[in-house]
Amino acid sequence: MTRPALALAFCLAACTTEEAAPPVAPATPPAPVGPTFDYAAQAKDLNIILISMDALRFDHTGLGGGTFTPNLDALQKESVAFTNVTSAAPWTVPSHIAIFTGRWPTRHGVVNKLVPDPAGGKELVFDRLEDTIPTFPEGLVAAGWEAVAFTGGAGVSGKFGYNRGFTSYLDDRTFAGMDYSGPPAMEWLGANKDKHFFMFFHGYDAHGQHPVGKTAKELDPAYTGALDGSIEEQAKLREAGLATIVKPGDPPHGDVSPEDTAFLLKVYQEKVREADARLGAFVARLRELGLYDKSILVLLADHGEEFMEHDYLDHGATLCEHQLHVPLSIRFPAGEGARVVDTPVRTIDAFPTMFDALGVTPPADVDGKSLLPLLRGEKLDLPIHAESDYRLFVHLRASRVGDKKVILDLEDGQKSLYDLAADPGERTDLSATDPKTTYELEQDVRGWMGSMKSDPAQFLGVQEEHIKLF
Repeated sequence: MTRPALALAFCLAACTTEEAAPPVAPATPPAPVGPTFDYAAQAKDLNIILISMDALRFDHTGLGGGTFTPNLDALQKESVAFTNVTSAAPWTVPSHIAIFTGRWPTRHGVVNKLVPDPAGGKELVFDRLEDTIPTFPEGLVAAGWEAVAFTGGAGVSGKFGYNRGFTSYLDDRTFAGMDYSGPPAMEWLGANKDKHFFMFFHGYDAHGQHPVGKTAKELDPAYTGALDGSIEEQAKLREAGLATIVKPGDPPHGDVSPEDTAFLLKVYQEKVREADARLGAFVARLRELGLYDKSILVLLADHGEEFMEHDYLDHGATLCEHQLHVPLSIRFPAGEGARVVDTPVRTIDAFPTMFDALGVTPPADVDGKSLLPLLRGEKLDLPIHAESDYRLFVHLRASRVGDKKVILDLEDGQKSLYDLAADPGERTDLSATDPKTTYELEQDVRGWMGSMKSDPAQFLGVQEEHIKLF
């Protein structure tokens, strides 16, 4: 009961019939308590900037226990920062298109870079998002934003369908970092600071195919192994691990010593530091131009990276948390509602959340959900899934319910079950000791696939020619 209604009820109960209660004037509704995350009235004055730091593991950020990202950590302190985020896929192409469309990879269809030539040619051709599937940037353009992108190319090249609706889309280098995409992005901001824009800003700085800025000796003077941390070496080690996949259902197997693995992890950590410094320069430029509080800043990663935690280097060919657990934060103007959120969410929820905050109608038939109800104190229980058909080496699907996660290998039917609360590193497979939970989560995987009209049986025992392009 509201305060005015309560007062009136009390008075009526206390007054006699000879003494009528005086009329109570309607009260002004109380002001909302806490942040509303409602920017529809300000939408025409707000920009949107999506920052994607490719291949950044959550555990290398401050919230994940890392010490390598002071600039990212400072940004997240002013943001709604999510600590329990799952990427839809463990590599760039399907995961980024899932973000752009809000759809699971199976539903958006671009699960690999190459596909058989639809015209009947013998060579594989680049895949592209079907024109009938809308993207969130297209929706922003239709609502009045100008869309521009400054990227590292490769898996986010416009040719895959990302560039629809963009007036400018930088993707002319392969595996470029923010050291390349950053300067033109900041130059564009300086020349167009009064425009109403959406910017996609991306770099491969932490990726295995982006060079590190230090020599092996500078990275680890005590290292005595033969590795040098180069991108050529990284490609060789990754492909050697994938080459061990001979029959359907085989896992990749990397032959890398603990000493070499420790060195490669230091290479990665230096790349993360360098990426963070470039992020810091970009954010500083936003402040200089007066755009920091005139924009909604979304920061995320598309996937993580593995360093032999599961006998594999790189990413794409497993569905372990080292590859799927990524950062996601949203800075609303003036840092409104900044907090840390532990509820499980997905990268596909980023755009729906922005659209909801801005009062923009989202594309129809998407899997992503707005996270604003969660931020307003409501319960939001989202289905957590991931998938990979990486270069046709693997066909994997995963479902997570609570802290329990199952990974299903579609090629041989093998299941693995993990308790992420007790075993966050996924060291102990519980499928043999907890068959009930394993069965239930396997049915969750199969039901999810069925909802996408995908038949698990089509992958069983399949032997395919692997895609060489990475």
